[in-house]
This record gives sequence, structure tokens and C-alpha cells, in this order.
Amino acid sequence: MLISAVVPIVERTVIDKVVIARTEPLAPWLTVLIALGILGFALSFVRRYAGGRLAFDVQHQIRNSIFEHLQRLDFARHDELATGQLVSRANSDVGLVQGLLSFTPLLIGNLAMLVFAVAVMLFVSPELALVEIASIPVLAFTSLKLRSSVFPASWDAQQKEGEVAVVVEEAVTGVRVVKGFGMEGKELEKLSSSAQELYRSRIRLIGLQSKLQALLAFIPMLTQAGVLGLGGYLALHHRLSIGSFLMFSSYVLQIGAPVRQLSTLISFSQQARAGAERIFDLLDSNPIVHESASAVPIKPSGGKIEFRNVTFGYSKGHRVLNGFSLVVNPGETVALVGLSGSGKSTLALLVPRFYDASSGTIFVDDQDITSLTIDSLRSQVGVVFEESFLFSDTIRANIAYGRPEASLEMIRAAARMAGAEGFISSFENGYDTVVGERGLTLSGGQRQRLALARALITNPSILILDDATSAVDAVTESEINKALSQFKKHKTVLLIAHRRSSLALADRIVLIDQGQLAAEGDHESLLKQSQLYRSLFEGDEESLNEKPIEPVAVSPGPIVQNDRLAGSNRVSQQISTPRGGGQGAGRGMVGVALSPTPQLLAALAKLPPATNKHGIDLQEQARFRDRFSLGELISRFRVSLFLGLALVALDTGLTILGPIFTKTGIDSGVLAGSKAVLLLAFGGFLLSAVLDLFVMWAENYVTGRTAERLLLALRVRIFSHLQRLGMDFYESEMGGRIMTRMTTDVDALSNLLQTGLINALVSILSFIGVAVALFVMSPRLALYAFAVVPLLAVATFWYQRASSIAYSVARERIAEVNANLQEGLSGVRVSQAFRRQVKNSTDFSKVSSNYRDARINAQKLVAIYFPFILLLSDLASAIVLGAGSGLVHSHAIKVGVLLAFSLYIDQLFSPLQQLSQTFDQWQQARVSMAQIARLMERKVSTPQVQAPIRLENIAGEIEFSSVYFHYPNSSDEVLRKFNLHIRSGETVALVGATGAGKSTVVKLIERFYDPMSGRITIDGLDLRSLDLGDYRCKLGFVPQEPFLFTGTIAENIAYTNAGASFEEIEKSARAVGAHEFISELPQNYDFFIAERGRALSGGQRQLIALARAHLANPSILLLDEATANLDLATEAKVNAALGILATGRTTVIVAHRLPTAARADRIIVMENGVVVETGSHEELIARNGLYADMWRSFEDVYGLA
Repeated sequence: MLISAVVPIVERTVIDKVVIARTEPLAPWLTVLIALGILGFALSFVRRYAGGRLAFDVQHQIRNSIFEHLQRLDFARHDELATGQLVSRANSDVGLVQGLLSFTPLLIGNLAMLVFAVAVMLFVSPELALVEIASIPVLAFTSLKLRSSVFPASWDAQQKEGEVAVVVEEAVTGVRVVKGFGMEGKELEKLSSSAQELYRSRIRLIGLQSKLQALLAFIPMLTQAGVLGLGGYLALHHRLSIGSFLMFSSYVLQIGAPVRQLSTLISFSQQARAGAERIFDLLDSNPIVHESASAVPIKPSGGKIEFRNVTFGYSKGHRVLNGFSLVVNPGETVALVGLSGSGKSTLALLVPRFYDASSGTIFVDDQDITSLTIDSLRSQVGVVFEESFLFSDTIRANIAYGRPEASLEMIRAAARMAGAEGFISSFENGYDTVVGERGLTLSGGQRQRLALARALITNPSILILDDATSAVDAVTESEINKALSQFKKHKTVLLIAHRRSSLALADRIVLIDQGQLAAEGDHESLLKQSQLYRSLFEGDEESLNEKPIEPVAVSPGPIVQNDRLAGSNRVSQQISTPRGGGQGAGRGMVGVALSPTPQLLAALAKLPPATNKHGIDLQEQARFRDRFSLGELISRFRVSLFLGLALVALDTGLTILGPIFTKTGIDSGVLAGSKAVLLLAFGGFLLSAVLDLFVMWAENYVTGRTAERLLLALRVRIFSHLQRLGMDFYESEMGGRIMTRMTTDVDALSNLLQTGLINALVSILSFIGVAVALFVMSPRLALYAFAVVPLLAVATFWYQRASSIAYSVARERIAEVNANLQEGLSGVRVSQAFRRQVKNSTDFSKVSSNYRDARINAQKLVAIYFPFILLLSDLASAIVLGAGSGLVHSHAIKVGVLLAFSLYIDQLFSPLQQLSQTFDQWQQARVSMAQIARLMERKVSTPQVQAPIRLENIAGEIEFSSVYFHYPNSSDEVLRKFNLHIRSGETVALVGATGAGKSTVVKLIERFYDPMSGRITIDGLDLRSLDLGDYRCKLGFVPQEPFLFTGTIAENIAYTNAGASFEEIEKSARAVGAHEFISELPQNYDFFIAERGRALSGGQRQLIALARAHLANPSILLLDEATANLDLATEAKVNAALGILATGRTTVIVAHRLPTAARADRIIVMENGVVVETGSHEELIARNGLYADMWRSFEDVYGLA
């Protein structure tokens, strides 16, 4: 930038000594100008490339630091954070910091140029220099004055952006529940509400920024007018040469363009500061579980575990464990049993220090676990969690997750032991088969067996199994139990058991009640001494004769909003603070964001209310369209866009008037000796500056508001299309990539529209306006000035082609980063259990490094192209001065014209230089829009017919006729010529080995997929002919893994009916046996549930999911192993309630527990995708076929034979 500051000095010499005085030759000075241009090109390349590399390196380091920190944070801290907010911080906030850093070298260069220019001006004319210098403190004061309001407004807007990300993340993660109940409209309403909150917050910020940017751009224009007035006066009195006047005017212009950029930078810096504070808030959060400085590695473990008077609660005032004591001897297998939420899973989570006890001590081999290094402790403990989380990788990699060096034979041995090798070998790619995100392309039983194999391969001294076989059939479970009986020799096993079959592995059974040891012994002794134990495990034997509990019906009458629910707080509050807490399987206090400081809260309170109305018909924006077009979307805002464009044009015109007034002041004022003309030119310049102040204010607000309205409409369109897409999309796309569309891609467009578009329009119009002005003043000299345009055209063509490829690569890389980040967050508990934090951080760093390298490659192109434009500007200046000197000498033009040309040359090429940042944003936005367009044009796999049928009532008759089906990304047929007729009101149980196709049948009834061939009918009508949303609203669906949304328990139960009264919600909870545990929680039904229900145990989540289905009052009830995580006492009550609920409605149950199937009107036995047997329990037992074999295996496993 200092080179640019030297150029006006050379130009001054040329005007004064070559053009006017004719005392020196022209050629040497032109050579100096060209040499300065070449030197400036080289230095500018280094500055841009080095500055860009620094920015991307820092972005890479911050993102890595966030990921590493999140891998280190313990379970309790993760309970406080929402994935959507974390993704927002790692993307939007880190992007803001990177953007600010990329501006920093330019800012430093501008400051250096300013200092040099001021020094030169003070030397040449101190009084005129004071005009320029006086503007600097005014600029600083204006910036500081408005910054106090811009920062909190920026923070609030970014917080709202994080809340939008939370809604999207939950809708993507919980897509099976959303679609299962036909609640796409509800999720769209949530997104629309959050997006509108974001819109209002952004408009408030834009209003504040508009003032800042207008004032900061007005001050340099005012300074230019002052230079014309005072400089002209000094020139009239021969106290300043014409060349010096040109130099001062050039400096004002050189400083003016960066100051306009500086005005944007100051506003942007407040957003970046807010982003940085959010990042550092996260990085400053410390794990509650930490390793002491004196910690030592664990000694070779024999496996003895002792709980000594252990107390623990996930929130203050609510204990889950209360003085619990127990000794587990080396090599002993102890089964922990008790009601859901009694603290069984909590004990399992305390042993590897995922949480720390509130009081008391836990010992492993007589060593206090808090005195041990966490890594060495966890190396001795293998854990199979309640939820079987798998990573989007091969089966081989998932099994070997905790032991990456394992050979294929070791992997196969672990798979055999876990009963997984059979289904793995049936896959085309065997152990190299890639499972989808979270492993959801597999059945629940298959995921569970792979999770078990993952723990077994580490060969731990202590093995913790948290209901590890709840989703597998009795035959498979029997095989697994036999293998585990051999494996567990010489190992200590803690077994959390809900099923009688699991107790066969135990040497001792421990009954837990309300966080205390209630009884211990073997099965027979506990049956005799404990009523609670009998209620837990006699259900298996008595289940066929279970007496039904009193019916609890859902009122079909009008729904009234209860005052109690009116106080239920939503997650989308302006400032989210930790709430709740609770008992259950290792979850606790939750909150979607880290708390703001008191100072920030005070600043937020002083902000004006965010109340701007967008005036967009969001329902119209959400409707289905055959194709997506950004042009069509933009055309809907054409009035606002035309107004904004008119204001931009007016702003540009007023800015271009400056050199015209300067030319007039020199030619007709100074050189003609007319003070009146000089005063008139000065007045005109001053008036145009004042007018431009208000024009820029309006321009920034109108264009900013238009951009936000467009982004609001775009968010709604994208999200509504996501809601229409079928399950094939969600099972083939990682959640992180989907989040990229709604975060990174929309952010890229937002950055362009908010900061880049105005600068780009001003720059383009300035270029056109200056070009016209040059031709009007002197067509001949204008042609000389445009001699460099062919070079500019060639360079632009090259840059456009090369940069398009570079930015496309970068866009793919950032999608990989987001996918890796989100999966790393979702699976962080598994990562910590298997000590993969360092390896995961290394892997993430590689992915992030690939993105950084792609952006640096793009930056290299920027660093070549835009300094080349600067070089062309210097060449044009030399050509104009050379040709203009001759034209002045020949009296073809006046000196004022040459001065105006010299000033206009800066204004001709300066806009192109300013486009460097904008073009970078444009390329990112262009690639992002291509990805958005690709998403929007993706065909819906379960499309609506043109005139769908809406059934007022569904009787529930279901028929599959010759149905063939395989999942989209697999050629393995899951159903083969599948035929099944389910009568209206019939309760049907689907049984069979894991992977037989049972859950697939439920998915097809839900119309998550359409069959490849064959037909499915509902009440005689082709399922594809029905209105899909209306049809699903009449279904009740409980998936294998119960998903809960962030919010209160009441809101989750009333998910399908937001207006349900409290009485109706409580009735549904009582009906499925959930009321008892809910009433023990703090705030009862207003208890706030963390992301994905982390505040509750698996059994408690399942009960709430059942209550949710109960309240839906469905015509067809679909239960996909809906009681797998319940203890038998609770299950018996739930089954009785479901028996009542099933009365009069069609019910399809996927059952692994055969007593559950035995209650059904009819049992469908499936094998390899076909029906092999059908009949009642008694009929199938008498037939002595496959079902009878399964029942005998069940009796053997449960000891009922």
C-alpha cells in the first residue's frame, strides 16, 4: 500500500514540472511509475497470499481447537450443549473470525498508507493536511460511539442463527419421528418461527450498521470537499501548486475507498468479535471430570469394583444414587436390576468416570478411581451403551474402533462372539460394508451386535453391558449368551438387565431401588424375599394371563390449552440458559448455549426491540415446486431490489460527481482566477456529500432488509423441501452435509448479500460511471486510458475459470468438515469410552486441513488477479499522463481535464480492486447456490399423486401384494414377493431373526419408502394414492430408538397435538406407566429435556415415546420393538395399556420378546423377507414349525421350560 502512496508524489512532479513548467523530460518519470506498479504487484501478491494463508491457518487452528476441546469435555458438559449451536460456532462464528483476519493485512496496509500520506501532506501543505487529519478522530469517535450497540445486536443475531441450526439439527436427527407422525408441518412452523426471530434480530442489526456505514463513508467525502475548497483557495493565492492539489485529491480518493471498506470492516468486526466471544466461551468451559496432577496409571486390573457410600445426582436437589455401596469381586458377573430410572445405568457410567460421584468413593482393584489417569482406567473398561451408536464407516472399522490395529481375524472373532458374523457375511461387501450415519441403515439388533463386538474386541478386564441385547431375538440372544459365558471367564462384568434371559449370565443379582441397594442374591432367593423383584421378573411367566389395568381413554372432544402448559418454556428463547436436570441413565443439566455475561445482558436490554415485519407469505414459499430457480425467488422481491438498485445508482452518481466538481474548480476556478466558480464547485461537492449521506443510509437499510427477506424465504424453501424428501435421502446423506445446506451454504449467500452485494454494485456502477465521464470529457484520452482493457479481459477470463474449480473443491471439503464435526459430536460418548479422542482429533484435523488447502489454492488465484488489476491501473495512469501531457501541450485539452482523468483513473480501477473480497464471497455463494439448487431439485422418492385422497376415517385394513423391496443404496432384497393381509382392528406381531425384514414392513406401512414392485393398500386404496401428510397424521409410531425433542416432557408427549390439555397429557402418561417417574422429576411435566432426551434413561424415553403415540389417538398403531428398554414390571403395565389402546384399531408390533408377540391376535413369522408362518400363538406352537423352535429357545434362555 505504501507503493500506492508514492504514486501521487510522482504524478505531482509530472503535472508541475513536465506538463505545466516543462522543465523536466517525461520518459524517466513514466518509467518510475511503471516500475512502482510492478513492485506494487509483487508486494500486493505477497500481502494477499500471506494474509489469506494466515487467516485460513487460524481458522483451521480454531476449528481444530473446538473439536479437540469438545472431544475432551465430559458427559456432563456435553449435556449442557446443543449440537446445532456447536455446529453454528464451528462454522458461522469461525468463518467470521477468518473473514476479519483476511481483512487485517489490508487494514494494516491502509493504515501504513494513511500515515505516509499524512506525513507527505504535512510536509507539502500543513494547513491543507489539517483538513485531512481532522477527519481521522471524527471517524474514530463515530466508530466507537456506534460500536457499543452493534456488538450486542451482532451477538443476539448470531445466537438466533444458532437456534435455527438447533431446529434443523433436531428435525434431521429425529426425522423418523417427524415423518412417522406426519409432523413435517409442525417442524416447518418451528423453523419458520426461529427464522423469523433471526430475521427480526438481523434487521435490528442492519438498522444500526446502516448508520455506521453511512457516517463513515460521509466523512471522507466531506474531507474531499474541504480539500477542494481550501486547496483551491491556496492555489488561487499561489501557495499550492496544481500538482500538489492533484496529490492531495489523490490521497483523499486513495483513503476514501479503503474507508468505505473500513466502514464495512468496523461493522463486520463487531460480528466477528461476537463470534470470537462465543467461541472462547466454549473453549473456556472446563470438564467437570478432570484428572489430578498426581494421577497414576492403573495397575494391572483384576477387575474388583467397589462402590462405597456413593451419592450422585444430575442436578442439585435430586439424587439418583443415595449412599449406594456394593463390592463386585474379580471375575464376578453382577446383574443390576430395577425399575426404569432407578440408577442402574448411572452406576455403569460412574465406573469409567464419565461422571464423578457427588460424594463417596469408587474403587477399582482397591484404587480410588479419581487417583488414576482417566485413559488408563478406561483402557480396562469396555462399555456397550444403551444406545448403539455406530459411525458412518465400514463394519470392520466400527468393530475395530477401540482397537484400530486389530487384524481381520480378530474382528471376525469378535463379530462371531457377538452373533454378528451371520448377517455381516450376507452383505455383498461383507466387513467392508459401509453403514449409514449412526448405523441407521442396519436394524436395531444388527447395530446392537456390532456395538457389542466393538467392546469385546478390546478384551477389557471390566465389561459393562447396558441392556446390550434388548433388540435381538431369543435365538440370537441365546447364541450371544453362550459366547459371553466363555468370554467373561476371568473378567468382571456389570450387566444392566431388563430381561430374564440376561440373568443367566449373572453370578449375583443386585436389586436397586431409588438409588440404593435393596436386595441381592440369586434369582430364586430374590423371588422369595423381594416383592419388587417379583414384579420385575415374573412378568415373563405371567404375561399371557396378565390382568388388564383400568382403561384410560383419550378424550376425542375439543382440545383446550391448559394454563399449566402455557408456562412451558421453549428452547428458542432470546438467551438460552441451562435448565432442568434429572435422573436416569447418565444425563443431566441441559442448555442450548453458554450463558452471556452480565455486561452483555445489560447491553442487550438497551437495544431497541426487534419488531420488523417481513411481509412474506411463508406458506406460499413452503409450497412444492417442480424446479428451483434463484432468479424466480429473487423476482419476488423485485420492487425492493429495484429500489435498492436505484439507491445504489444514486449513491454511485453522487460519488462520481466529486472529480467533476474538482475539474470545474481547477479549470474554471483556479486556472481562470474565479473565486465564485471555486466556491460554487465547493458548494456543489458539499451538497452532494450531504445528500449521499442519507442515500447511503437508506441504501444500506433497504438492500440489507431485502437480503434478509430473501434469506428468510430461502431458509423456509430449503427446510420445507427437506421435510418432503424421503427417508432414502436421510439415510444416504450424513446429517452434517444436510446441516451444511442450511448453515454454511445459506451463510455464504448471506455474506454476499449483506456485505458484498452493495460493494459489488457500487464498484460496478462506479466503473461504468467513470468510463462514461472519461469519454464525455475527452474521447481521445479515454481511449488511451482503456488501452489496458484487453489485458483485463484476458486476466478476468482466466481467473473466472480457475477460481470456479477451486471454489467447487473448497465447497466439497467444507461439507466433509461439517459431516465429520457433527458425527464427532454425536458419537463423542463412544469416542471417550474407547479412548479415541486423540485419533478422532487427528482425523478431523486432516479433513479440516484439506479444506484449508483448498481455500489457500483459491486465495493464490486472488493474490495474482487483483494485484494485476492494480498494476493495470498504474499502467493506465502512466499512459494517461504520457498522452495527456502531449494533448495539453497541443492545447487539445486543459490541465483540469488531465487532473480529472488522473483522479478518475483511481476511481476506474479502485472499484475493481475492492471487488477482491466481494468476488471471493461471490464464488463461495455461487458454489453454495449450486449445492442448494441440487438439493432443491432432488426428486421426492415418495411423491404425492396429482389429486391425493384424504380419508376422514381409516378402518385400518392393510394388504401387501407381491411386494419386492430393497433399500436404495443396496441391491440386497429385504422383501421378496411379500404378501400379507392385516384385517381392520387386528393386532399383528411380526417376529423373526434380526434382519428378516420386520422393521421394513413398518417403514413401508409408514410409506417411508415405496416398494420396487407390488402394491400396498390401506382400506383397499393404493397407499400411493393417499394424501401422505394426512395419512401419517392418523398413525401412531414408536421407533426402535425413541427420539425426544428439546423441550419439556409435556411438549414431547403433546408433539402431535400442541393444543392438548394438561389432563389429556397426564392421562396418556398414566396409561403407559410414565406418570410415576415424571411426578418424581423436578418441575414434573415441565421438566426440560436435553437434546435427544439425554436427561432421561432409555426406559424413561421409551415411556414418553409411548405416551406420545397414545395421545395421537391413531387409527393404525405401529410399534417397532417399543418396549425393548423397559423392565418387565413396567413392560407388563405398558403392554396391558397397549392392549387397551389397540382395541378397535389396527396394531402392528415388531417383537423380539416372544411373550409380547404371544398377546397378538395373529403372529407373522418372517424369514429372509418372506412370510413363512402365520397364526395365533397356540396355533403356531401346535404346528411345531419355526415359531415353535423360537419359543423353545426362548424358554431355554429364560429358564421356563
